[in-house]
Amino acid sequence: MFYTTTENGRVNNNLVFPRMALMIEHDRLFKELISTFFVEFIDLFFPKTAVAIDSKKIEFIDQGKETEGQHNSTLLVKTRLRMREACFWISIESQGQPDIAFNRRIFHQYAKLDAIYNLPIYPIILFPIDPQERPEPNYYRVEFVDRKVMDFNFLTVQMSRLNWRDFLKRRNPVAAALMTTMNVKTSDKPAVKAECLRLLATLKLDAARQTVVSNFIDTYLKLNDAEELIFKREVERMGLLEREQVLDLLSDAGQKQQTLEAGAKKEALSLVLRLLKRRISTLSPDLEERVKGLPVNQIEDLGEALLDFGNEEDLKNWLNQPR
Repeated sequence: MFYTTTENGRVNNNLVFPRMALMIEHDRLFKELISTFFVEFIDLFFPKTAVAIDSKKIEFIDQGKETEGQHNSTLLVKTRLRMREACFWISIESQGQPDIAFNRRIFHQYAKLDAIYNLPIYPIILFPIDPQERPEPNYYRVEFVDRKVMDFNFLTVQMSRLNWRDFLKRRNPVAAALMTTMNVKTSDKPAVKAECLRLLATLKLDAARQTVVSNFIDTYLKLNDAEELIFKREVERMGLLEREQVLDLLSDAGQKQQTLEAGAKKEALSLVLRLLKRRISTLSPDLEERVKGLPVNQIEDLGEALLDFGNEEDLKNWLNQPR
């Protein structure tokens, strides 16, 4: 059974055939990045706080199943700040839609965590995708004519309001990944991808951590054919050593992408053949071979069209249509 996500990464629960290449699971990608590079994430945006973290005392706390319909997914990290136990709460706001109760909701979530863990909690609200590009509130206050009852403050990081050029000199794997989601003009996409890969190549990460960043870059900076040509020219302008390092990264990424595409086709083909055999009582070996020879995008199209098939002749007619 396959599902698609909407543009903001929310799951659409209607059963449909997969358009795997179009899915962007923002929550999963950001959580994986931050979980892999937690200290580096804090250092990128809050360097004064990062130096106080005891990197040997970091524990990711499982908060159980996310609340159904919740506007965000979260990471809770227990550590020590200047020899004092504390937590970091990172809330990933995936909707990117106006929310008039946003700051109040954040306060309620924070209060629940405070009651459960009884530790100082450092609240960070991250907006991976925020098409409005509006400044989000970073406080929740309750005050009356004669007094202020509460003043709750938190930190916000809005990717769409950050300029990627401000992070070019940061030798930080999180910068290499997150520059792709910042305020990038369409004309700058090839240059940003080249700079992200240049930075990644110089960091000398192990294979697993390097893959986390390169997958992030590939997901958020997909280039068309014209942009690919510009990107290649950007790489050619690099120094010899940097160029070779970036080309090595691209070679590894290309091999991994081929493996992923082959896996996606195998999975899609398996589903289509099962559905065809349900719709059509007998499927001749010749027609089965023709289906197996289809590219993955046509297999996906067939997965939708076969719902209207009544017999083998319908499949033949579909296969014989020009594409």
